[in-house]
Amino acid sequence: MAIRFLMIAVFALILSGCATTSKTASSPIQTQVADLTQRVQDQEKEIVDLKYEVKEISGKSAEEPAEASSVSRTSSALKAEPSKADTKSADIIRVGVSGRELQKALKAAGVYEGKVDGKVGAKTRSAVVAFQKAHSLKADGVVGQKTWNELKAYLEAPAETGAAGDTAK
Repeated sequence: MAIRFLMIAVFALILSGCATTSKTASSPIQTQVADLTQRVQDQEKEIVDLKYEVKEISGKSAEEPAEASSVSRTSSALKAEPSKADTKSADIIRVGVSGRELQKALKAAGVYEGKVDGKVGAKTRSAVVAFQKAHSLKADGVVGQKTWNELKAYLEAPAETGAAGDTAK
């Protein structure tokens, strides 16, 4: 009986030693995986930012081929915009449009219920996502050239119909 108890105790010590060893061995791996995942996400965001910048530059150059200098000024203004606006707005808006104009267009499209105050936050982002889904666009909550091209039609529509809701304060 004592021998069985001794063997069970030795077996338990061996198993607990193995479990401890495997935890410490997987911890650095888990840390590396988390670091690599973060780096990949950062790089993906950078790629998306660059794609939007390229689209913006190519869109402006197609519209104004004779004025290459205006394209570079527009590109520089877009790069400088995040320092003027809050960081949330810079994360959401990738084209030369104000938060107020964006919210007006989203409201006219029927996807924004908030106040048109120019403050771009969670309500505005979720409205952008809803709009993008409804128009079969990439639903990333970011207003790039494609999203804005669809949205600005709604911004222009209330002016033609003379909607009183936008003019009253």
